[in-house]
Amino acid sequence: MKAIYAARASLEDPISALEVGELAAPAIPEGWVRVRIKSASLNHHDLWSLKGVGLPSDRLPMILGCDGAGVTDDGREVLLHSVINDPSWTGAETLDPKRSLLSEKFPGTLAEYVFVPAQNLLPKPAFLSWDEAGSLSTAWLTAFSMLKKAGLASGEKVLIQGAGGGLSTALILLAKAQGLVVWVTSRSEDKRVRATALGADAVFESGERLPDRVDAVMESVGQATWQHSVRALRPGG
Repeated sequence: MKAIYAARASLEDPISALEVGELAAPAIPEGWVRVRIKSASLNHHDLWSLKGVGLPSDRLPMILGCDGAGVTDDGREVLLHSVINDPSWTGAETLDPKRSLLSEKFPGTLAEYVFVPAQNLLPKPAFLSWDEAGSLSTAWLTAFSMLKKAGLASGEKVLIQGAGGGLSTALILLAKAQGLVVWVTSRSEDKRVRATALGADAVFESGERLPDRVDAVMESVGQATWQHSVRALRPGG
């Protein structure tokens, strides 16, 4: 089948590791389903894979792509949840030490077909275009899970660290739809302007002292913003 894949790893020139060509379709494990891809989207994870981060050489070549949507062999229109759990795992999926994303251990969505566990299929809402459905899974489901876990009520304040990426974009839009007061930080003035256009109530430079503490922080940057996140959070937040 036709596929876009990491043929090797290159930390200095990751695009040089990208190839397009024919690869054999993998064997379908029991309980997995074949999906004919209608749309797929890029994620920064793909660039890390081309650099060899989280993708050792013994798994190459590896078809890239975490996000996608398509049609099963029995005609169902679906979008794909990208987190693959160990079959024996029964707890929260993100706590599974053996979890992976599509394109880490198993071939991803940038191909004619992808193969996933049946539980990873989500019905495609009719009001979503294929382009929309093919770009939702990784960033938007992550954002939804983060906000749901926070358990915030309408009118409470949430700080989103970083702006401009898929996850922060999803967090801003979903938080506003939930009725939250949304504050966003970024080092980039252009990205702060973008966050405001998306609906952020206030934007700040990364690390800037905030006028008030917030009820929750959506932290996806890491070490660079962690201390600021802790200082920004109200007691019990």
